[in-house]
Amino acid sequence: MFADLKEMDIKKLSEIYDFGSRESFVSLYMNLEKTNERFIEKRKKACRSVLKGNSELIGNFDKTMQNIEKYLGMNDREHGQKGLAIFASNEHEFFRAYKLGMPVEDLMVVDASPYIRPLAKLMEDYETFGLVVLDNHRARVYVVSSGRIEDKDRITEDIMKKHKKGGMSQARFQRLRQGAIEHFLKEVSEEMVRLFSKDNVVKIIIAGPGNAKIMLKDFLPNELKCEILDSIDVDFDTADGYLVSQGEEVILKDEKEIAFKNMARLKDEILKHGLAVYGLEEIIDAVKNGHMELLLVSNGYRLRGWICEKCQLFDSGIKDKCPNCSGKVAEVDVIEEIIEFAERTGTKIEFVDDNPILQDLGGVGGLLRFNS
Repeated sequence: MFADLKEMDIKKLSEIYDFGSRESFVSLYMNLEKTNERFIEKRKKACRSVLKGNSELIGNFDKTMQNIEKYLGMNDREHGQKGLAIFASNEHEFFRAYKLGMPVEDLMVVDASPYIRPLAKLMEDYETFGLVVLDNHRARVYVVSSGRIEDKDRITEDIMKKHKKGGMSQARFQRLRQGAIEHFLKEVSEEMVRLFSKDNVVKIIIAGPGNAKIMLKDFLPNELKCEILDSIDVDFDTADGYLVSQGEEVILKDEKEIAFKNMARLKDEILKHGLAVYGLEEIIDAVKNGHMELLLVSNGYRLRGWICEKCQLFDSGIKDKCPNCSGKVAEVDVIEEIIEFAERTGTKIEFVDDNPILQDLGGVGGLLRFNS
């Protein structure tokens, strides 16, 4: 069974940490659409060569990889599965495997905690959305999550044909037919409310031929009307897979527009000396203390740094010991640590492509919940 991104508790993964700052967790992401048979073996060999000087770390790594490889040998790829994410540590008796309906980049990270950045990116890219396909007497209502259909319902109404019935005036027949169509659209609206409220859907796409998709809007409550992103002209019998891909294109376009607006907001707040936060030290402080509403990260940006095993202080650069408590430090990706703290404190994360303003700010920026 595929993992549903909206139900994956990424916050719990972000809270897992080896407080000895030991590289005891293996995070493995696999793109099953472009299976690289040598990827795991190559990464395993490279990691072993780095860890072999520490008998405890190499022992844990070897046993952890045995657990991962055992899982891979016993679990076949499911139909439609495009990716796999595994987080494991033999030392901490921890193992989580998630079959994914979307592809991920091949990646294996050995660190003191699960490496969650690719998951955070997936959750932004594959938002749950509602999809309704209808004509004037049939409807299919979907909830699409993690790149696949989670819930679906069909509604069919025996709407009277357009031709005139014997003994009935054309005007009366058309009034009855219009009433039947309105009853059908009301039924579709009620089903949308039921399905979409259950799955916390906040974006809706309506598709189909003719005017039925336009008429439907008049029967929707205001809270659903506000969530409609687009209407798509397609034949009612269009295949589900094509409809989902079309819906995802609309969602992706909307995400890019939101990212553009958020960057414009960040720019305005910087100029006004308002709720913007930038600069590594300020970003770290805001995200650790839960003051940040939105974290903006340049897609693919990484920054070498360190973290203290005792007080959890972290920063960029290289240190032999923590300047705060003299504790032992470990090398980390500072951006990953920022993302983990953002997940713990309920900060929304948005990955931004090729934005020169964000790059000039050091790859990360944010908007505060309130003035500090």
